[in-house]
Order: sequence, then structure tokens, then C-alpha cells
Amino acid sequence: MRRLALAIVAVAACDNHHEARVGPALLPQANLTAPLPAGTTPVAIMPGAAPPAGSAALAIDVNVPWAQVAAAVRATPAPTLVVGRYRHLRAFTLEDELDAGPAVKITATAHGKFCVGPPDSDLAYCLESGDRRHISAAFVREVIGKAAVEYDIYQGRVDIDDDILWADLVRTLDGARTCCKRPFKVALRR
Repeated sequence: MRRLALAIVAVAACDNHHEARVGPALLPQANLTAPLPAGTTPVAIMPGAAPPAGSAALAIDVNVPWAQVAAAVRATPAPTLVVGRYRHLRAFTLEDELDAGPAVKITATAHGKFCVGPPDSDLAYCLESGDRRHISAAFVREVIGKAAVEYDIYQGRVDIDDDILWADLVRTLDGARTCCKRPFKVALRR
């Protein structure tokens, strides 16, 4: 029993080697990423913190709302967005340049709900997580993959709430980008 207690304490004291962190910031995970530019020094952005002055690589905590992320992106000239790929720090693209033509409608909310619909309709297929707190990249990937094939459209416009968490937005964008055997582009609806 004593050995078991010591083993539990030893395991609890270890860092999770599958999480990417910059200082106190736990970074969202993404699959479709790029290497960070050489010499990049990420700056941690925590909920409620002011954006850094000048150019910076923004390592945004999973619990930062989109409104704060958007303000930091606007305040930073040519920011690099830093996410995790397991424990490795990687660069993440917020938006792709869409081609001319229709785009799948994607909606993501702060309550763990996302919807996907054709470009010419107000109808949408929606999924909501059981805890109504977080969006699953796997569900996004599966649903958008089926929609892309059905509509034969491989790009999407994403509507989001200002209070959606950064991690949910990253999972939505990354899930959409990795949905298909061919590239799927995403852009935010402004």
C-alpha cells in the first residue's frame, strides 16, 4: 500500500509530456501545423492579459476567449500563432485564402456546438458535446468530411462567437482542414 501511494505521488508530480506549454499557458493541440520560424520566442497570453507590444509569437492559453485573441492578433504586426503538436511548439495558420466560389457554412459556439451546412441554405447539421463546453476536432473532421464530399466543396467560412475559447476555435479550424484527402481551406466570416 505504501509503495502504491509513493507511485501515485511520483506520477502526479511528473509533467504531462503530451502537452505544449509556454510559461503558464497550456496551448491547444493541432495536427496541421508548420515549424516555428527560426529564432522565434513565444510570448504567453493568458485570459485577461494585455496583448504584447510589437511583433511577437503568440502562445495563447486554451482558455482565452476569441475576443481577446482577436485583439492580440490586431495589436501585433504579422503575429505567429503558436500551438502544440503533442509537446512540440508549432506555428498555426488562422485563415486560408479561399478560392472564388461557394464555401461550406460552419458555425462554432462557446457552448461546445458546431454546425455545418450548404452555402445556399439556412439548414445545418449540428453537433453539441455532451458537456456543452468543448468542441471535438474529431467530430468536426468527420462531419465536415462528409459535407465536403456531399456538396463537392472543399472550403468553408466559419462563424464564431466572441466568447468561444481559443482551443475550441483551433479544434474547429484544424478539424476542418484535416477532414479530407484533399486540402480543405477555412476562413473566418467577418
